[in-house]
Amino acid sequence: MPAEPRRSQALLAAWVVAAFAVSATTDLRILGGAWAAALVLLHRGAGRALRRTLLVAAPFGFGLPAISWAWLAWRGGAPPAAPFLALSARATLVAFLTFSVLARADLLRALAPFPAASRILVVCLAQVHALRMLVAESGLGLRSRLPRRPRTGDVLRGSGAITATLLSLSVRNARDVADALRSRGFE
Repeated sequence: MPAEPRRSQALLAAWVVAAFAVSATTDLRILGGAWAAALVLLHRGAGRALRRTLLVAAPFGFGLPAISWAWLAWRGGAPPAAPFLALSARATLVAFLTFSVLARADLLRALAPFPAASRILVVCLAQVHALRMLVAESGLGLRSRLPRRPRTGDVLRGSGAITATLLSLSVRNARDVADALRSRGFE
């Protein structure tokens, strides 16, 4: 059942405030409390949002700070770990909040009173859909060319060409959308 437009707008506004507040926080105790509050307030569907957070944000949210800390430790002594842990906590919390809000809010209805924001959302959703279709078709093409199920090495060998195609398609689509908006009087 789609969310009411006012409820979706309130959720989006709360998300903006929460994301700003979390991104400005560096104290690990406050971030831990914010994680606990988010899990309590958004307990319905929290498992799915946590799973998506672990798949999408955790590799970057934990991996990059860990690599940065290790590099600095190797170059000149171990720096304090707290700033790196806070960075990880912030990144994953914002991702969790984003996935939780997206599951509850109907973005198109929430942004309906704001035509410019609605246009931007529609363009973004169209780009995501086009790129997903390209990735799915590339995967099917890879499966059809091999007598067995593609392994990680097979996928990695073909990923360069797919990435180049994705980037060139994104640029072309963005140019087409920009031209279409300009022709309709938007600058």
